[in-house]
Amino acid sequence: MRHRTARGWFWTSTALAIVLAATVVLYSTRGWIWLGVTPIGDARVPFSDAAAQLAAADDCANGAGEWEYGVCFLPSVRAETHSQTYEPWLTFQRLGLTASLYVPVAFAMIGVFYLALCLAFRPANGTQAAWLLLFLFSPAVQLAIERANFDLLTSAILCLAARCLADRRPAVAIAGCLALGVDTSLKVYTGLSAILAWIVRRDRRAMIAIAALLSTLAAIAIVGPDSIIALGHGAPEGRTRFSTGAHWLMRERGLAWSIAAAVMASIAFAVAWLVLEHRTPRALFSRYPHRTALLQIAFLTAVPLFLIKDSYDYRFVLWLPCLSLLVAFVCDQSLDRAWRRFALVLLSLCAIVFCAELPCMLLDRLGSGTARLVDGIVLIKQFSVWIVAALLAVLFALSIRDRAKLPA
Repeated sequence: MRHRTARGWFWTSTALAIVLAATVVLYSTRGWIWLGVTPIGDARVPFSDAAAQLAAADDCANGAGEWEYGVCFLPSVRAETHSQTYEPWLTFQRLGLTASLYVPVAFAMIGVFYLALCLAFRPANGTQAAWLLLFLFSPAVQLAIERANFDLLTSAILCLAARCLADRRPAVAIAGCLALGVDTSLKVYTGLSAILAWIVRRDRRAMIAIAALLSTLAAIAIVGPDSIIALGHGAPEGRTRFSTGAHWLMRERGLAWSIAAAVMASIAFAVAWLVLEHRTPRALFSRYPHRTALLQIAFLTAVPLFLIKDSYDYRFVLWLPCLSLLVAFVCDQSLDRAWRRFALVLLSLCAIVFCAELPCMLLDRLGSGTARLVDGIVLIKQFSVWIVAALLAVLFALSIRDRAKLPA
């Protein structure tokens, strides 16, 4: 056991050192283009999302923007492209977290994100480390890194909350509920995972359900109910090939493509359920309490967001914690072959989705004659996301049905 733990720390530390060193090199060389992350423009420096988020609070504090309840829209809510800020971000600005600090804030957030994901995956061998590095260096995740989008912080807090909720001590689980409440106050779309945090527990005590409810209500109070409604007017839906969401096909390709994607996802769900439902070993998910909690919490954030709002590919950092359990399944030789194949198929589909922009960027360089190929890759990505969401739903449902208690 001690040897296995030492190996886990070795591979975890190695993966963390690689991604941290790579980020410093990529920042100094602006080398993200070689990973499939197309620059927004010459005027946009790296970490532009962090700069914009903090600058929005600065501008609103100085009287700019249009206010709806507690939300400030820049330049206005009616502008085709706009940003917005709200509590607690405005309080952070008053406490000194201004746009002048965006570079150190970005590096700190990226470091926390990498640490959280490396500890979440905790690779025990080279194969698991390779899967982790594949996804961390994917264009989708590196898009979030290059922009320093605050979804990186959201993902890191999800990992912390899952770690706490998987702990057998009720007080630690309550801390996990509080972490999700903090996450919800920063990004409202994590609210479903916050209010349903109690379902992650095997011993579903009333105190944990109450903590989940109270932490969610506190987050709503911090942001403000009226402000949450106003945020429904938020940033416009993504309309480029860097965008992903259930509405994307309907808007960009029409009803027929949308129906086809929904039907394919439904078939994938039904087939996977029929194959796995009777082959699920007793207490399978209780072998991996932490990774199962990661799956459940991240699923409750990422998939509902996929269904209700189109967004840019950097939001796949919210899907990433789900994959920790799949990596463990692939490498678990004691599992039924059907389960290991299911995990491998799902990981492969995720790799297609996370990495789709790299071949698109390479084809772009060959000229306009490749436009049809690029369009085909984009459609493959969009259909793959639907299937990934369906298969994750199967995994989520089976994990919830597993009623084994937390290990002592």
